[in-house]
Amino acid sequence: MNQDFDDYAADYEALLRQSLGAAGGDISYFRQRKAAIARALLRASPPRRILEYGCGTGGNLPHLQGAFPDAAVSGCDISEKSLEEAARTAPGAALCHLGRDALPQAAFDLVFVAGVLHHVPGPARRTVLAAMVAALAPGGRLLVFEHNPANPLTRRIVARCPFDAGVALVPPAEAEGLCRGAGLSHIRRRYVSFVPPALAPLAPIEAFLGWLPLGGQYGLLATKAG
Repeated sequence: MNQDFDDYAADYEALLRQSLGAAGGDISYFRQRKAAIARALLRASPPRRILEYGCGTGGNLPHLQGAFPDAAVSGCDISEKSLEEAARTAPGAALCHLGRDALPQAAFDLVFVAGVLHHVPGPARRTVLAAMVAALAPGGRLLVFEHNPANPLTRRIVARCPFDAGVALVPPAEAEGLCRGAGLSHIRRRYVSFVPPALAPLAPIEAFLGWLPLGGQYGLLATKAG
């Protein structure tokens, strides 16, 4: 996986836009929506220390910084070349390499994970999730976004995306089971990505559709014991 994303790092944005096709439009729209969802879910107790696990080229990091202006935002990834791109995309974020640097333990109030688990082979998912949970401080939250296998458009986009070749999508029930197995509790599921960028003014209706299992993606919010 490291070598694959090193190969794609320089062209990641263009390849993602090409894979999304007509549904894509402005890629930053989807990133901004995830950050807005995170802000809404955590409004009662905003995180002060945030880690994006698997930050890739850093596209989410500026949106997390904007959503949580008082937080210190960090990112980590296994791809060195992706991290080089992330340093340019989000110069204020602290970055670390998962294969070289020690990930701080019990250090973050929020670990944010978007589109990572489906790149991890099934048998290794428990290990990767355990590493995410270990980075959480007691009482910290894990927020995971993944592609929804039940959405046919999502499956089509994944099938034509070069850096998704050979992946196995993660059903929500499996992701919830991984969270429970890692000792997380208070797991909440929400379906997202119903409204494409071309219809962005309608995005607020997604707040009422989180129960509907047809969104392009889903999100899980879970809590580490305090």
